[in-house]
Amino acid sequence: MQNYSYSLFAKFWYRYVNIAITLLLLFYTFASFMLSFQKWYYFFVALLNLIIIYLVNKFYLNSYKSFPFRIKSDEAGISCENFFLSKKSVRINFDDIDGISGGIFSGWNTRPVYIHDSRQNISIGFFAQGEFKDLLKVILKNINEELYRELLGKMKQMSGLK
Repeated sequence: MQNYSYSLFAKFWYRYVNIAITLLLLFYTFASFMLSFQKWYYFFVALLNLIIIYLVNKFYLNSYKSFPFRIKSDEAGISCENFFLSKKSVRINFDDIDGISGGIFSGWNTRPVYIHDSRQNISIGFFAQGEFKDLLKVILKNINEELYRELLGKMKQMSGLK
């Protein structure tokens, strides 16, 4: 059994950095709103800041629900635990994985990878960085052949290979 977890810095970044971003943007939103009484176009800056706050916090709320911070893999599947403010534990068998998206499969290495389990109708996500690159390799080695070929075809199509 192999254990995968994020470093202390990564845990802090993926869980709490949105609070600092939100506070900073709220300060700029308030300042822009106050300046909009002098020059009307600052209202649009305040509105843009509010939109960014919404999008950042929407992403973080989604990650709180679907990103485990500890994953254990064995020969049959993965066990996911340590979700933010939750004691839930999720078990996904390799045979039940019917979709992998995001990350390198979408052309963006910095985006999270999402694993979908059709039997339980759940998705979990993780950033394929550090130890989690090895987890992605383990998952790819153990998924069914059809899904593997589909993912390989997507990767070839994105890179322009034949």
